[in-house]
Amino acid sequence: MKGLILLIVLIGCGLVCGLESVRYENYKVYQVRIDTANQYKVLSNQEKQLKLSSWREARQLGEYSDIMVPPSSQEQFEQLLNNFKFEYTLKIANVQEIIDQQIPKQRSSSMDWTQYHTLEEIYDWLDVIEARYPNIVTPFTIGQSYENRTIRGIKISYKEGNPAVFIESNIHAREWITSATITYFIDELLVPRRPGLIDIANNIDWYIIPVLNVDGFSYSHEAERLWRKSRMPSDPTGECIGTDLNRNFDYLWMLTGASDDPCSEIYAGPSAESDPEISQMTAYIDNHIPDGSIKIYISLHSYGQYVLSPWGHTDQEFPEHYPQMMHVAEGFANALIRRYGTVFTYGSSATTLYQVSGSGKEWAYAVKNITIPYTIELRDKGQLGFLLPPEDILPVARELTDGFIGMINAAREANVL
Repeated sequence: MKGLILLIVLIGCGLVCGLESVRYENYKVYQVRIDTANQYKVLSNQEKQLKLSSWREARQLGEYSDIMVPPSSQEQFEQLLNNFKFEYTLKIANVQEIIDQQIPKQRSSSMDWTQYHTLEEIYDWLDVIEARYPNIVTPFTIGQSYENRTIRGIKISYKEGNPAVFIESNIHAREWITSATITYFIDELLVPRRPGLIDIANNIDWYIIPVLNVDGFSYSHEAERLWRKSRMPSDPTGECIGTDLNRNFDYLWMLTGASDDPCSEIYAGPSAESDPEISQMTAYIDNHIPDGSIKIYISLHSYGQYVLSPWGHTDQEFPEHYPQMMHVAEGFANALIRRYGTVFTYGSSATTLYQVSGSGKEWAYAVKNITIPYTIELRDKGQLGFLLPPEDILPVARELTDGFIGMINAAREANVL
């Protein structure tokens, strides 16, 4: 349902009342197949009235959208689907039940990857590893968020002169699996045991920001689990909050796949790099990392199991380095599948998923000339979507680590590294 205004439904007083918890009791998630242009139009026209929230959009006719529906609209929504002959199934019967299962009965005092950790817990762990591995780990900060939280990253380097990979994670607040898996990967790089890990630890510099959207991520833990955007007010009335930070980069900003409606989940902001999270991260790359040293840029997301390359804004042309991008993506996917059989689809954003502009990978390629830039969408295919249970953290993290080893090997074959 491209172009829709995507709303996460607010319960009670919602945004204007600070951190009052938003709950999703008996909210349902439906998988709906969009077969005709008229069906697409019907859902678009009813979105606001029925308070629908799109988790994933159909890229083209014949594909599926995942749509969350509040209890007050479910009977009318199902009647609409039946009247217009939609094919659909119920995927999640009670969203709040799934959310409750993610809350640990007793929080661990250390990073163990059996639960989802808060920003404070992740930062406490960064303090530990920075002190424990001072010759390997170099901490950095890109600046402060809108709500004045520090945005922290680390550089992992075993020797000088290595090519670099830059990874930003949790740019969308509700995608908790991203920071969970990347912290596991960091831990693996610090004490590598397998030959492949030892190789990519010793011979690649890794710049990693575990949580880029620190305000939104904190809010998703404290108040609204399915919050996506930043927390900077989006309009003068204060009614709508936040920018989709992955639409806020300064390359073809607002061209396609983004909205100028401040209430939209894909609101691109009032201007390119309007939000400090993006302006400060791009400035850090510009001013603190030598030009040409970053060979691979990764924006880590969920869900869908994709490796997405430029271009996002058009499916009518491909970038100069598209063959190398596909070779490296294939290396990632082939290495990842071996452990659990998880299949990743790879291709350009516009041909594989949907059109988008103003995203990190587009900026990385077009502005910074980084040869291999990807958006990687982790598990799953939509069974639980953003609400993967904590027991999935380790399997996802292990297969992602395998994928990164395959990615680096393929990048060498493609003469990128």
